[in-house]
Amino acid sequence: MVEPWQDDKNIIKDNAFHRRVSNIRNQTAFNVNEQEALDALRNPAANRNMFSPVAEVRELSDDEIDSRAFYDQTTPTYNFRYLIRTMHRELKRAIRYKRGLSLLVVTIDHYAKIGQEYGMLAVDAVIAAASEALITTCRSDVDMVGRYGEDRFLVLLPETPGKGASVLAERIRKRFEGIAIPYQWHTIRVYSSIGIAHYPGHGDDLESLIAQADLAAEMVTERGGNGVCFAPEIIEMVE
Repeated sequence: MVEPWQDDKNIIKDNAFHRRVSNIRNQTAFNVNEQEALDALRNPAANRNMFSPVAEVRELSDDEIDSRAFYDQTTPTYNFRYLIRTMHRELKRAIRYKRGLSLLVVTIDHYAKIGQEYGMLAVDAVIAAASEALITTCRSDVDMVGRYGEDRFLVLLPETPGKGASVLAERIRKRFEGIAIPYQWHTIRVYSSIGIAHYPGHGDDLESLIAQADLAAEMVTERGGNGVCFAPEIIEMVE
């Protein structure tokens, strides 16, 4: 028999899950035509109207356009929107060919505390070290690493079942443990909380998979951080 307080707890989790799914969908919605936006970047002078401020306009190179369109502006990782579009494509492929696919949400532990104690330059150093650790630990020719908020990253693992994802997640956790950043007579240690969700075990809706992995990472954080867990440990959907 389920106690009443357990029902309340499940409802709270369920509501948090759906709010997070909604937030993710809002983040990935585009308000402008992407092709028009890219054309404007390639030739800004041709798209400037009579009300634009008078200033020298420089056309962007293809490399600069790619950087703005696909990559995060502060780390050598993909930006969230581009990564989401790729994930939708990979998930469709996984469903069609009945292949595994996994997602990791990697959160930097004590992110806010690092900023409060050492300042934003230290935060920048931590973000740089974390992104490098992720990129060098993942498979460069298959996996994709993207920025997902200030203190977290999203990792796409095509052709990877849940078991394989857990192996990589533990490898990433250990890699973070080895980060030691010298900063103003201090050494900043970096740890991570990692949540895992995978297809088909956690469903076939991308935003839901991300939300589950995100909540799983949050559960690790609440337990003290520096750990890994699968989404089923915290997602108990109300029937």
